[in-house]
Amino acid sequence: MNTNLAYDAKLAYYHITQLAFPRLVDSVGEAEAQDYIVEQFTRLGLEVSWEPFSFTKFPAEVLPRILSALFVPVVLFVPWFGERFPLLLCLACLLSLVTALFFTQWQNRLEGLYDVGRKYRTENIIAKNGAKQDGNTPAFLFVAHYDSKSQVLPIAVRAISYGIAITGLLVLTTLLLIKLFTLVWLPNYIVWGVAGITGLCLLILQINLTRNHSPGGFDNASGVGVMLEVARVVMARDEKIPITFLATGAEEFGMCGALRYVQTHADEYDRENTYVINLDGLGVGNGVNLVTRYGIPPTRTTRGLSDLFQASGESLGIQVSDRYLPIGVGLDSIPIASRGFETVTLTAGDVSSAALRIHSKRDSSDLLNVESLQQVGELIVDVIERT
Repeated sequence: MNTNLAYDAKLAYYHITQLAFPRLVDSVGEAEAQDYIVEQFTRLGLEVSWEPFSFTKFPAEVLPRILSALFVPVVLFVPWFGERFPLLLCLACLLSLVTALFFTQWQNRLEGLYDVGRKYRTENIIAKNGAKQDGNTPAFLFVAHYDSKSQVLPIAVRAISYGIAITGLLVLTTLLLIKLFTLVWLPNYIVWGVAGITGLCLLILQINLTRNHSPGGFDNASGVGVMLEVARVVMARDEKIPITFLATGAEEFGMCGALRYVQTHADEYDRENTYVINLDGLGVGNGVNLVTRYGIPPTRTTRGLSDLFQASGESLGIQVSDRYLPIGVGLDSIPIASRGFETVTLTAGDVSSAALRIHSKRDSSDLLNVESLQQVGELIVDVIERT
């Protein structure tokens, strides 16, 4: 094992290049990635275990298509029948809007949907440094998903389509309320324009088929590579606080690995003293983004952990920015946060430069730069030292 006590982004980048190949769930590439990660964790002297789990693609692949298909007729009925039946269609639009917003939040009560339909199996890879959590001892759980996928729509297009669809539902509901209370009906070309754009975005989301063509360099070989190098530093420094490194499977099908892990192991951690750091999409641009809120309305996943990263950023001269993720993108931190853990997702300072390449053949390790990977690694190591 390399016993250098300093974080070295070049080593992280090497891991990224070794993992940057298509690795969709249940593919040959997925098995190769699993073997590589286990080998690296084992070489470091960590306590490594495989944890198989089952899941279905219903929540991530089927349910969104069902909902968007149901919303389309509601949207198109507004310009056809809105002037004659404003109350009925207002209620339908309002119900559609509430349903859409409901699914921007993680719903523990609906986790049973991950057992609906055809079952798939994959594994989480768990590595621990052997220290035990007791009393007020802090603990860290680092998470990074190792699977990748390609889709017809780049992730940026998908997020924008979701946003436009929800905005369109809101506008149509407002137009119907105006009709109900003032009897004013806007010109049909305006109503048709809003309904047409909204319906088009809902239909576009239907074609977002999943394939296995993305090397996943940015999403998310980058997160795994950084995690492996942080693990090396932790073992080289013989850190005494308990640290778990979790490489999750099936994140691309609805954060399944993180969900199954927290369902099984949540009670093994002291929630008040456990910090969960998810690594997803690193190595582009300057600085580091912290995703600390998600959904509509915003749900905050951390306070103290965010403060720790901000303090480290100021100390190291690294720009650290809080970010809000409203819709369209899932993160492994979300199901874990739903169990009451302090969680944060670290992403690159300039995700926008890679946004159109995510979930495509163009998501290669060539997108990344060592300087950006160095910043995030130094930030993580400093946060560990501060606890």
